[in-house]
Amino acid sequence: MASRRILFIIRSYRPDQVGGGAKSVQTLAEGLANRGHDVHVLRLCPTGEEAATLRAAADAGITGPGKPTLHVLPIRNIYWPHDKKPHSGAAKALWHLLDLYNPWAVRDLRRLLKDLRPEVINTSIIDGFSTAILRTAKRSGARLIHTMRDYYLICSRSGMYRAGKNCETLCASCQVVRTINRHQVQHVDLFLSNSEFVAKTHRRHGAFGREKPCAVQWNVNDQPLASAHRTLDDTAPIRFGYIGRLAPTKGVETLIEAAGKLPQEGRDWSLVIAGDGAPDYVAQLRALAKDHPCIHFIGWQPATQFYDMVDLVICPSVYNEPLPRVIYEAYGLAVPVVASKVGGNPEVVTPGVCGELYDGDSAAGLAEKLGLFRQIASEDYARYSSGALAMGAMFTPDRVVDSYEAHLQTLFQP
Repeated sequence: MASRRILFIIRSYRPDQVGGGAKSVQTLAEGLANRGHDVHVLRLCPTGEEAATLRAAADAGITGPGKPTLHVLPIRNIYWPHDKKPHSGAAKALWHLLDLYNPWAVRDLRRLLKDLRPEVINTSIIDGFSTAILRTAKRSGARLIHTMRDYYLICSRSGMYRAGKNCETLCASCQVVRTINRHQVQHVDLFLSNSEFVAKTHRRHGAFGREKPCAVQWNVNDQPLASAHRTLDDTAPIRFGYIGRLAPTKGVETLIEAAGKLPQEGRDWSLVIAGDGAPDYVAQLRALAKDHPCIHFIGWQPATQFYDMVDLVICPSVYNEPLPRVIYEAYGLAVPVVASKVGGNPEVVTPGVCGELYDGDSAAGLAEKLGLFRQIASEDYARYSSGALAMGAMFTPDRVVDSYEAHLQTLFQP
């Protein structure tokens, strides 16, 4: 297709990214740049750290020849939301109030767009900018896409998860957020979502009108696909693994409880838990696992190194995750997945083919699926691994960029 000047707008980006959304934007932006598009990324940083942020990106190889051009603006709010400093309830409330409509972010973006003149603007995770920038983006003359990677448009916390439960309705404060944001998103030409679940949730809660087009756009897994499926000998132990942030929403407690319910019969097994979290919470998890010598906490690990250590990846989230990156990264290396039946997980985990599903808060249900793989024959494991690898091919850069370019062609049709 014809080369386009594309601007991605996202709160944070490598090398100090927070969450998988920034990684997903980066891999898509780089894939489009490789196709010959003129790709730019606009991000925020703490006030006064603009030059340092650009230097860090250059040092990390994020910018340079053949890479997207990075633009940095200071956050126009009372603090940087990822500074790891304690903030009072009043300060947090003020931050969120300003984030409903941030005129200073609008001013900064208007100045940038005057010089850059992109043909396409794709906003993504924009807390810190506020949805007020959408009107300015559209007025620049660009086609405007908004990608929903969380629940920011309808939830003051962006997660629709409170008091240990997924929210089925919008509370009073979130109704205010939804109403204000709905007024701003009327300027969007196309909504994209990384899962059908996220798209339907926004539709159900009235984030935008039914006349607005919305399509699923999966994320890129930029790691090479495995060359073949994996094998597991009939007498070999099986290695279970979890990788990700250690937080209550991730369901690691359920995983540890499930491991304690495994019967004696079956293959020998081990469980490695990779990732970091709040020290007090990690200490709680370690205490839960102290009577299980087969469970090992190994801290942060490079993803590819972790997948080589395991035969089955567990994604036990209890909150409605849009679509965990860990699932399709595992598939790319031919590792089957057992996942909770929440959020976007059922859209990419086909039971009996590339993995298994269980009810999200059921330790017994998870233990049953782990038990299935402890009893699995070598030929059945190979079948699951082949299915995982086939599903992983759906997330390669070429497949995902092809899909994105098809959306762009639709936007530019006369």
